[in-house]
Amino acid sequence: MKIELKEKCFSAVHFIVEHKKCERLHGHNWCVRVVVEGELDERGMVVDFIELRQILEEICMKYDHRVLLPENSPVVKCSVKGRSVRVRAGGREFEFPRSDVVWLPVVNVTVEELARLIAGELAVKLRHPNLRKLVVFVSEAPGQSAVFEHEF
Repeated sequence: MKIELKEKCFSAVHFIVEHKKCERLHGHNWCVRVVVEGELDERGMVVDFIELRQILEEICMKYDHRVLLPENSPVVKCSVKGRSVRVRAGGREFEFPRSDVVWLPVVNVTVEELARLIAGELAVKLRHPNLRKLVVFVSEAPGQSAVFEHEF
């Protein structure tokens, strides 16, 4: 049995190092859709929509209206000074309020990596023995999305 939770969206800024166009600082209205597959539980549900929606909202809210930075990039150099984060990448320098930055354990902040990260966060929080598969779709623009599948 499969259930689907329609899109939850968040807005965030990022850049992709060593990409001709996307190396410039830019933002998206990222949208996330989730499909959960599994056996029906004793309540007759794969997973409670209220629980799934709440978990997804918590995940998306921590990214919403933030600057998403790659913490594992060998070419992005960051320094934290007081309440600021200074970033050097691709011949550019940026400075952001520290409270606006979210560090992601990735080499580049891409739609593919966001789909993988969000699926991982959901999988950790959805600990139900009846679940078999979690599929997360993340889009950065109409017609541009990534899909990540997690097997339980």
